Amino acid sequence: MNDSFAGTAMLTFPPSTLAAVHRAARQDRSAAEAAALVRQVGFETGEGFLVAFSEWLAHHRQDPGADPSALAADDFWHHLSAFFSSLGWGRLEFEQLHEGVGELSSTEWAEAEVGAGARQPMCHFTTGMLADLLSRLIGSDLAVLEVACRSRGDGKCRFLLGSAEALQRVYEEVRQGQEVDAALQALA
Repeated sequence: MNDSFAGTAMLTFPPSTLAAVHRAARQDRSAAEAAALVRQVGFETGEGFLVAFSEWLAHHRQDPGADPSALAADDFWHHLSAFFSSLGWGRLEFEQLHEGVGELSSTEWAEAEVGAGARQPMCHFTTGMLADLLSRLIGSDLAVLEVACRSRGDGKCRFLLGSAEALQRVYEEVRQGQEVDAALQALA
């Protein structure tokens, strides 16, 4: 049980557990199949993380009726970051990059395997979990795409949030060699 609030029971495990999940998923699977599997596992946990976040927020605001969806944007992102940080995942910073695309980034995200030498972003559990948590919160589908990852030597993990259509367009541009920020500008 997390001792920072009396709410949903939360398990604590070392970050190496996520690395073990990634390794187990890669056994007898292609890289794409393994990534999809870990993303799906993350997606399946989104509801639980949202419940825990709601309870954590009610405790920290000393308001039993606190509703994360009712917070002003800056307040929401601040509290979401504090929630994940309190669980040992790391801090998140939010930035609105485009009218329909935001970014969450972290220089210390727990899922990243620093020094892994990955060729692609590897925080698949996080992309699935955030997609479900945030979709449930706003009441409509939201896609998440990791475009930078400490597992491949980037300075931070960088998750884009937006519609599936917008992020698919960004993904296609990046696959063709375009820089992420240029792909985002092309959305206009």
